Amino acid sequence: MINTSSQTAGKVADQVSKRDRHAEGAADFRPENIQILTLIFRNAVLIVLCILASGALMWFRLTTVVPTYSAQATLVLDDAVLRLDPFGARLRARTLSMLQLATEIEVMKSREFAARVAEEVVPDEISGTGQSALSGRESTVDRILESYQIIWHPTTFALDILATDASPQLAADIANAVARNYVDYTLEIQRADVERTKMSILSRQSALQETLKDAEANLLEFTRTNNLDDLTETETLTNNLRRLQAQLALAEERGVPLQESAELKADLDATLAKLDARSAAEVEKTGFERRLESMRRQDDLLFDQLEALALQEALLTPVARQVSIAIPTTRPVSPSPKTEMVGALISGLTFGFLLALLRENLRGRLRWPQQITAFRTPVLGQLPPLSRKFVNRMAWTTRSGNLRRALHKIAPLHTAVRTNTRADNRTENGTGAMVLITSPGSREGRSTLSFALAAYAAAGGEDVLLVDLDPSPRDLISTLSRKRTANGFLDLLSNPLRIDAAAWHLPGHPHLSIVAPASGPVPVRFNNMSSVEASLSVLRRKYSLIVVDCPPVLSDDASCRLGSVAQAVLLVARMKKTRFEDLSKAAQQLELNNASNVGIVVNDG
Repeated sequence: MINTSSQTAGKVADQVSKRDRHAEGAADFRPENIQILTLIFRNAVLIVLCILASGALMWFRLTTVVPTYSAQATLVLDDAVLRLDPFGARLRARTLSMLQLATEIEVMKSREFAARVAEEVVPDEISGTGQSALSGRESTVDRILESYQIIWHPTTFALDILATDASPQLAADIANAVARNYVDYTLEIQRADVERTKMSILSRQSALQETLKDAEANLLEFTRTNNLDDLTETETLTNNLRRLQAQLALAEERGVPLQESAELKADLDATLAKLDARSAAEVEKTGFERRLESMRRQDDLLFDQLEALALQEALLTPVARQVSIAIPTTRPVSPSPKTEMVGALISGLTFGFLLALLRENLRGRLRWPQQITAFRTPVLGQLPPLSRKFVNRMAWTTRSGNLRRALHKIAPLHTAVRTNTRADNRTENGTGAMVLITSPGSREGRSTLSFALAAYAAAGGEDVLLVDLDPSPRDLISTLSRKRTANGFLDLLSNPLRIDAAAWHLPGHPHLSIVAPASGPVPVRFNNMSSVEASLSVLRRKYSLIVVDCPPVLSDDASCRLGSVAQAVLLVARMKKTRFEDLSKAAQQLELNNASNVGIVVNDG
């Protein structure tokens, strides 16, 4: 018998172990109503262990990971720098633009600049010759280049040099070395410009002096060749020209013979030619002297430029200045002990709280069948896992005999059901039994068990009617069904004689009739239970077993209403799925609605 007396239930309940009683107390657990403090107090040990584990992991990380330290130095670049213009010999202001500043930052990030810093900070690693020393030098330069970064504050001319290294002293040395080398670099660049300009001026001055020396020699040679250094020769030639002109005029007045007159004209022309040649030589000499004077002025200008460059070199100042010096720190930046430990504490607390929630959630679920012995409702049977895919395959491909052997897992349950339904007072001779199969919630194997029980009985030669009241499209019977009625079971109850038209038979199983649910999620309502019982009596005369797959008890009242007219009610509970509280509620609701022969079936699947 499925029904048991209260004394028997009390004896069974007294045999529950301490572990089962602890699980029974978990039936009162409500995760939506539990207080946070209660949750923490009940799982304080678990939370503390999570915090300690997280702290231990962080301590292990802090002891194994090499800490790094950082140091910072600050540079300020002058936006306007006074420079001496060597050509004008006056000071002019040169403005530093943002584009030039970005270019300077790129210079500080170059490998050549990092090599300068490495030579100052780690000279021992840079020195050496050979292939191995060269590769070591390159790796050292790469390490130095990766150890510092330049932080530029927009719209300003301030640069922060942040260096990071495992050694705090080396980090400070790198930051200060970068700052010093950049200051020296700007000064070297200016000196190089001055030196380059000076060399250019000296080269031009040397070439000009050579040209001037050649021009002076040519002028001296030209003066000697044309006898231009004798200043009285021009006056002598002028006097001779005047004398010959006077003699020629006197000879023409006196009528001197033609031969003497021609001699006088020849002397006059020769004197005049000498005078013109000397005048042209003097003009050319004047041109030579003017060019020499221009060269001398150019030489004086180049000399003045050299003096201006010397003055500019004496006034050279760096473009950047270091306003803060990096000092070694004692607190590492990575990993930071305080930050890491606080993070470990928070993560351990969070993980422990989540585990506590999961534990409290699992404590309210069935984990072993012995927990159900605390209920007044007896356990009818325990089923091994029934695969829905397995039952589906058996239903379509196996003959009745093979199907019965394949579903041998249902044999004990079928025997118990038939035994207890025959003992029911409402089961008359020649009439079948109605077995209602339901569950507290969804996805607990209710439909699979309904089909397996009906298929096993039909394979044994019984006329079985399988009714599906669950409109869910994922239901097993809904998947197998190809024929649906307008309102399903309600149409069948209004006219039980239409059973042959409403039901369909599984191929190869003529004794199994199936009534599919109505299409759409429309719940089945049973208002007039007297007419329902009368219709069921007609169906019980036609079928030896009626298996009804009802919706979950907690979501639909169809199970409670039909449970009062059914000969047996099977409440399916799935291990690690069904909540202890939901199972208790479902059993209480069935009991309050006068459901008879209520038994629990444990599904291990």
